Amino acid sequence: MCIIQLYIPTSEHKEEEVDEMYERVEELLDSETNGKDYTIVMGDFNAVVGEGKEELYIGHYGFGHRNQRGEKLVDFCRRRQM
Repeated sequence: MCIIQLYIPTSEHKEEEVDEMYERVEELLDSETNGKDYTIVMGDFNAVVGEGKEELYIGHYGFGHRNQRGEKLVDFCRRRQM
């Protein structure tokens, strides 16, 4: 089992820092997991995905309105099929 625990910087940080974190996580997923392990990506993404189900990536019980960071999280989940 592979567990990746992360903390995405808050809105007080530059967007470049957030993008770098997502890139690092994607690199870890590509290099450290072999596709046979169970992988858990968890932590504080400092994002709001908003209300309403969206495909298989967002459930019915979100809160609020999606912000830019929430959009990044949804895009990440979509790319990685999470």
